[in-house]
Amino acid sequence: MIEIQMLRRLMIWVVPYWTMLAFAIISLITIAVTTSLLPLFIKPLLDNILTSQHGLEEFQFALLAILGLLITRSLASFSCSYATSWISGKVGIDLRRTLFDKLLALPLSYPKETNSDKLNINLFSEIEHATDSIAQILIIFVKEILTITGLLIVMILLNWEFSFMGFLIAVVIGLIMQFVSQASNSHQKVPSLLITPTFLTSCKHIKSIKLDGSQSQESQHFCNSIDHQRNLALKQVVAKTFSKTIAFIMIATILTVFFFLFKQQISLGMMTVGDASALITAVLMLVLPVRRVLNIQTSPQNKFQVIHNVDALLAQQNETDSGKVEIANARGQIRFEEVNAGNYSQTCPPLFNLTLTIQPGEIIALPGSSQGQERTLIDLIARFIHPASGRILFNDIDIATIKLADLRAKISWITPDTRLLNDTIAANIAYGTMRCATEANIMKVARTCHVTTFAREMPHGLQTRIDNQDIKFTENQRQRILIARALLKNPAIVIIDETTSIFDTDCRLVNNALDALIQNRTTLIASSQPNMLGKVHRIIKLT
Repeated sequence: MIEIQMLRRLMIWVVPYWTMLAFAIISLITIAVTTSLLPLFIKPLLDNILTSQHGLEEFQFALLAILGLLITRSLASFSCSYATSWISGKVGIDLRRTLFDKLLALPLSYPKETNSDKLNINLFSEIEHATDSIAQILIIFVKEILTITGLLIVMILLNWEFSFMGFLIAVVIGLIMQFVSQASNSHQKVPSLLITPTFLTSCKHIKSIKLDGSQSQESQHFCNSIDHQRNLALKQVVAKTFSKTIAFIMIATILTVFFFLFKQQISLGMMTVGDASALITAVLMLVLPVRRVLNIQTSPQNKFQVIHNVDALLAQQNETDSGKVEIANARGQIRFEEVNAGNYSQTCPPLFNLTLTIQPGEIIALPGSSQGQERTLIDLIARFIHPASGRILFNDIDIATIKLADLRAKISWITPDTRLLNDTIAANIAYGTMRCATEANIMKVARTCHVTTFAREMPHGLQTRIDNQDIKFTENQRQRILIARALLKNPAIVIIDETTSIFDTDCRLVNNALDALIQNRTTLIASSQPNMLGKVHRIIKLT
């Protein structure tokens, strides 16, 4: 059964769009009402055709009424489909944004599991399952239940004696159809024999096979594998077809008995052909909604699992900030005092008993090591992770006591493969906390970092959009924009991270922009590139 908590969660997501939700519910009610009324108008239509006791006007009215019901139902179905798709789309956008904001707010060390990236990717890709489930819940709990209720009322009005039996028949047929559907799905999920690995293994060890003269044995083994899979597939087809055949025979038998009873009632004059046709139509129309209601107990569970995953992620604790100290003027001195950092993840190897002092304006190189501990060091400075013991001092103040926003405002971290926003050049320079920077300041750093040398040749200058299909930005142009972004922040500490890609320092303009950025600033360069190492005052190798 669907959990009440899950339904509450769905309603929380949907409630902000209550106007469209009301429109969808009205459309669903309209579908249920028009579907339920259809058998009532079939009765006079058939009675009029088979007897001459009724006039032409009644026949025309019944015919036009059926046509009107069908048209109204079609329009309501269109409205319902549009409304539910609109709601699902909006909820999907809200969920994706909420998840993205949550991932940005989580600490760097979350989560520790090795499959965390796969989990997050699945959450985003499977949001469609959650939003589709909202539409399914809405349709089942409104349209199908109202349709069943309406058809039962119509059946009772037509012939209350046969109504109960007709409802039981609809339930039985629905259960049979559901059983056959589940049986077919279970057969499809039976894993096939792994022939491909067998083939690949034989190819991999072809040398030993030839040396041992075991070609015939391997060939026989491969043929046996193929034959085994063929037999397995044949059994699946037989089971699937047999279940469908038995289901068809059962349904045909039930309907035959049902029709025979109707024939007896008609022969005894206890009901007309119109009554019988209307009841049969109502029973057949009951089968599909009954099956859907029965199926809701099992089918949504896998689809709704993503909702539990979303809730689990949203329940995680955000990155905390216990700092209270604000820094007005930062000189850029950094001091590590016997710092030990645990193994947070594969990308953050541990540091042991690190004691290090970096003076203001000093440029330090952290060449890549086999352990990759330089990544842990720069993560510690930005307080993405916390030391297990020891202290890290910034301007003689323990960084754990500094307000997180204030600390990070003094640091620029620049990597050459950072993705630019699909916005203007100016907006990519005035990024994050600097998005309200004045045009004069943006222009100043753009000149210093040689962004204007290519921007002035573009149709809109610094207001040219990065995603303009008519303009292609080179890699070194993108890197100059990133350097200008870091320079606009006017940081006390610059971290140049080349652990994943490198700056095009062979380009004179990129090299000059980097020199302007690190001038008179405390700089840590995580790189082994000779051109970058030539800029440093000291090289520190972590062990």
